[in-house]
Amino acid sequence: MRNAVPNDVVPQKEAAGAAHWRSSLRTRIALWAGLVNVALLLLLVLGTAWFARRLILDDARRDTHATTQEAAQRLDGALHVVTITTQGMSDLVGGAQLSPDELMATLRAMVKATPGCAGGLLILEPRTRGDLPFARYVAANGRDRDFIADGYPFRAQGWYQRTVASPGGWWSEPYLNQTAGGVWMVTYNMPLRDPGRGARTRGMVSLDLPLANLTGMVDALAHLPGWRVSLVAPAGTLALNPEVGVERLETLDDYIVRAGRHDLGEAARAVRLRRPLQYAHTDAVSLERRFTVVEAVGDSGWTLLVAQSYELVMARLTDALWQLAAVGALLALVCMLVVRKLARHVSQPVEGLSSAAARLGRGEYDMPVPYVARRDEVGQMARTLEHARGSIQRQLREIADMTAARQKLESELSIAREIQQAMLPPGLAIDREHAHLEAYARLEPAKAVGGDFYCFIQTDPDCLWFAIGDVSDKGVPAALFMARTVTVLEVAASTHESPERVLAEASRRLVQGNDACMFATVLCGRVDVRTGACVLASAGHDAPLLLHADGRIETLPVQPGPPLGFEVGDAFPLWSGTVPSGATLLAWTDGITEAFDADDQAFGAERIPDALRPGATAREQCEGLIAQVHAFTGTAPQSDDITALALRRRLDSAPASPEAPPSQETAHADATVHSP
Repeated sequence: MRNAVPNDVVPQKEAAGAAHWRSSLRTRIALWAGLVNVALLLLLVLGTAWFARRLILDDARRDTHATTQEAAQRLDGALHVVTITTQGMSDLVGGAQLSPDELMATLRAMVKATPGCAGGLLILEPRTRGDLPFARYVAANGRDRDFIADGYPFRAQGWYQRTVASPGGWWSEPYLNQTAGGVWMVTYNMPLRDPGRGARTRGMVSLDLPLANLTGMVDALAHLPGWRVSLVAPAGTLALNPEVGVERLETLDDYIVRAGRHDLGEAARAVRLRRPLQYAHTDAVSLERRFTVVEAVGDSGWTLLVAQSYELVMARLTDALWQLAAVGALLALVCMLVVRKLARHVSQPVEGLSSAAARLGRGEYDMPVPYVARRDEVGQMARTLEHARGSIQRQLREIADMTAARQKLESELSIAREIQQAMLPPGLAIDREHAHLEAYARLEPAKAVGGDFYCFIQTDPDCLWFAIGDVSDKGVPAALFMARTVTVLEVAASTHESPERVLAEASRRLVQGNDACMFATVLCGRVDVRTGACVLASAGHDAPLLLHADGRIETLPVQPGPPLGFEVGDAFPLWSGTVPSGATLLAWTDGITEAFDADDQAFGAERIPDALRPGATAREQCEGLIAQVHAFTGTAPQSDDITALALRRRLDSAPASPEAPPSQETAHADATVHSP
């Protein structure tokens, strides 16, 4: 039996004398009611636009001025904390006899107590001939420096000479601090004098503040549509400007001349005179109308300029008018619907069921089907549709629950992957005089998390421990056993000096509580940076390759011992040798040798030498090898975790030239271990 509506329903209705909807009376009434509402709405919008324009413009000016004052107060608060802390340090050191240790402790406490402070400098000249000078820099990241011990000529630096000659503290212009990692800084410098009037200057104290700490306070304001924010340093340098980066070290006056922004001349005068200013002007370049506020940042010498586009202000007026029009249109539509409903004598139930069926067809299942309480055929159809709607809703809830569970699982696996990747160290470059050692490894798990691992451990400044391994199985169990194995290896390396003892200790510990009978193959070794002396031991892992500088490849005869985790073992033969200058030691997991292409052919160990390049860095060797593996497998899915580890040693041919004396922004200690 078919329930479809006969195709001749519409012709029968027209034959019965039913008017088309466009010619019906209720449509005409609704149309005229809508036209009247639209006319009233248009008059209302025009009247509101005429009255509200002045109010909105005045409100925008007040808002710009209040926002600028609030931002300037925030900046002044941040700068004031630095000046107060520096003043307190100056008073404390100038009025007390403190030992060098007490001075260091006081300086370190000052740096820690100042929010966002990057470091502090204290220079104290001796009172008598028997006293020793004190000149030390304390960094928040722990890279302290003793200027006296380093022989740094701080007395010849312009910032020191200006500070000791200055009657009070002063803020520096922005400068690029290379020692801090290429960070733009500003420094507050204050002379240090003995108590009493006319006392001589004994040195200085200063605090470094990252420029981003200041610009970050107005960054949200600077990104508002139509807003332009500029922060001017005491000497006129543009520390923040939407068109001029701080790296150009351009002053406001130079920017006005270069960019042809003569409309900012009045603002520049206000900056020089340190006085507030509010004025409307037209951009000399873009011809855009703006309202600009100039506000001094307390007594610090910094100045904040905030400009708001009149187009944004007019956009607010337009938005208000559109909102009014939308409300009016909604009211007009409601009125039309009410008139249309009143015009109809009897609502057709089938029309309502048709609308309900159309909603179900569009996927809208929240609204119940009407007329379910009727006892005629219409009610029977309504109950059938309602039953179908409820059934669909239940199925959608079940699908949503399954989707949520899947998303939760994927989220947990993603978090586990991030945690596992965070456990793996980055590459290292260790420099010892003319000897250099590069260490790099790369891991690509087959699943969200995997069982391959590697680690670099430096228990001695001249020696580097390294390990690479592969845990049986894949996924979350392998990742948990991998984390345990890495931890055990790191602890064992800190207490033993030979790789075979490290593997024996790890073997003993990993057997404990290993009810799942998981195991790991591990290649563990230690290399001396200066001499290249290397010792290796293997727990069931593949022997590594040694790529010489002349391109010759040698497979190291490392005899494997038993894997870790099955049972306690201590038979791990030790290989001893040397990594010559220019040579690279390469190790891998079986995810490389057992990578299969679409024809089920393995990459194999015989293809590894073809992927190596003499003279390449450790990172390039690892990435080149893994790239060759991916090129070989093509579109075939990755079946196992892929890991490669490389150590490259080289020697300088001649001593390096002595370094030039550091400037104020580079006067920090250098690290010997760094990422490549």
